[in-house]
Amino acid sequence: MSFDVKYCLIAICTLCFHLETQGQVLSDTMRTKDIPQVTVTSDRTANPRSVSTSKRADAALMQATGSMQVSDVIKYFSGATVKDYGGVGGLKTVSVRGLGASHTAVAYDGVIITDNQTGQIDLGKFSSSQTESVRMVSGPDNDLLQPAALAAQAAVISLSTGRPDLGDAKAKGNLQLKGGSFGTISPQVTAQFKAGKRNTASLQAEWLETQGNYPYIQEGAGSRKMYRENSDVKRLRLESALFSDIGCNSSLTTRIYWCQTGQGLPANIYYNDYAARERLGNNYSFIQSTLASPVNDRLTLRFSAKYSINYTNYVDPKSNNAQGFTENHYTEREGYLSGVTLYRLTDKLSASAGIDFRYSKLASLGDESPRPTRYTVNSTAAIKYASERLTLTGRLNHVITKEKVVIRQAAESYNHLSPTAGLNWLAWPAAGLHVRASFSNTFRLPTFNDLYFEQIGRRDLRPERASVASAGIVIENQADGLFYSVYADAYDSNVKDRIMAVPGKNTAVWMMKNIGLVTTHGFETGLEMRGAEGRVRPALQVSYTYQRSMDKTDSGSTTWNHQLPYTPRHSASAVAWIENNIVNASCNLIYSGVYYCNAYNGPQYRMPSYYELGCSLWRSFALDTGNLILKAECINITDSRYELVRNYPMPGRQLRISISIDL
Repeated sequence: MSFDVKYCLIAICTLCFHLETQGQVLSDTMRTKDIPQVTVTSDRTANPRSVSTSKRADAALMQATGSMQVSDVIKYFSGATVKDYGGVGGLKTVSVRGLGASHTAVAYDGVIITDNQTGQIDLGKFSSSQTESVRMVSGPDNDLLQPAALAAQAAVISLSTGRPDLGDAKAKGNLQLKGGSFGTISPQVTAQFKAGKRNTASLQAEWLETQGNYPYIQEGAGSRKMYRENSDVKRLRLESALFSDIGCNSSLTTRIYWCQTGQGLPANIYYNDYAARERLGNNYSFIQSTLASPVNDRLTLRFSAKYSINYTNYVDPKSNNAQGFTENHYTEREGYLSGVTLYRLTDKLSASAGIDFRYSKLASLGDESPRPTRYTVNSTAAIKYASERLTLTGRLNHVITKEKVVIRQAAESYNHLSPTAGLNWLAWPAAGLHVRASFSNTFRLPTFNDLYFEQIGRRDLRPERASVASAGIVIENQADGLFYSVYADAYDSNVKDRIMAVPGKNTAVWMMKNIGLVTTHGFETGLEMRGAEGRVRPALQVSYTYQRSMDKTDSGSTTWNHQLPYTPRHSASAVAWIENNIVNASCNLIYSGVYYCNAYNGPQYRMPSYYELGCSLWRSFALDTGNLILKAECINITDSRYELVRNYPMPGRQLRISISIDL
């Protein structure tokens, strides 16, 4: 499937309306800028000024954890639960604080990524090599220039690529090659160059191929060693970006992204892995632009535009139907426009207002396809008071939706107003102790699949309504060249009208329903230490999460007060690394306690606890053109056998080597 050129041209015409999210904002005194260097002045994992829990992974942390995809590094964030269906190409989605993947927004350089068909963004599509930093905010964000669509979400994961730093050079390049177990190979080429006095451009191409045929143990009458079938992946990703200074401190960033994937869908091993035969093809592309314009010391404007196309092709060559096979084609198109205005009323008081327009359309083959179209308008108004010791934020988010279908009946329109508020107080300046608290009220719309998918969809589904209250402390300070940060937050969340698939007329025919209430009580804490000076620079990051997510729908049901599926009560992670002039080394650990794969927490649905231990060594050599970096990694050193999703085994021990050369 090829990229549709005419829609690119349409999107290019709107580029002047989009704002650079990464740009320095003069009007917002509390806003910080992400930078890749590890220095004591950079943004840290637990941002002390944030009114909500905020975590950030920079290039150093992604290097230490051996993260090949963005989803790999999020596993080290407290409060985040990653669902992984196995292997490099398996679907990877994130749930934050028990709210579900659809309540977590994903932004790429400040522009929201959406999938109205399924509601789940596969973070496995985004490479860590192109990502300068990953930031996750659970609750309201301090950023008054945040687009309305992002401000309306309960949690936001932001991927930032950053602007190339060429210095006095006219051009720079980089070649990378990664190879590893199970037939994995990934070459990458990056070029950065000046395109005139005011423009800088970057180009990147990455190929990923893996056979994914890792061994696993199949339990049963007799345990036997088998190899994962139909788990191969081939993926090509192309990105280009143009960064322009257009005068008056304004900046314009234009980005084109294209990713094509062909892969097998490994079967649930309970039903015999040899039966795996389904294939999935996906072609996802978008063009977006960002315009940031600080008009003066008080007024800042942000405009955004994006157009995306997502083609999906599913094939089952041996189906139990009249044709003997199944082939489904889906095409989702989306147009997006956004504008935000921030005005600094006084030195301590700022206000902002923003509005987003989004158009989404899903088409599929067949005369019986409803072919839905959704129009969404998000608006937001926010205010912030920020002094040296106190930060107060308040925001109102409003959403209006309208849907149309070609055949049958469209879902209802929605009109919803949701408030958020936050506080951060520097209680003990000498120790760097901040106290923070926040509240947010959000909701998520049913997806196109929830509403219209064949026999299971229901047009009368109500949106899920969520509320989250959080309170905690964060201490950030430095002494003798050592930076340290400690945070602890307790939270309580409720999701009403949860959307789930339940049996309909019989157990063979299921349908979507709103079934009630889910309550989550949680606690998360973490520690970060980094040495930024000297020949030897140690670093440590540790996190822990306790999460009690309970079904509170019906006190008489068998699932009353039972833990939600795939939500461990206890989880933890740790990363330790050391940088020096001889060799850099890291060690990382991920731990998950017991959880269940069914809403009923019976012993037959119990998933055992697991841990995964990894380590890596890397060395940088100075060349005339730049640096040569050699790296060796061992993932899952102990060959721990576990499953994140029932009957979808994860790979065991893996080895990976990489080489990177600056040109």
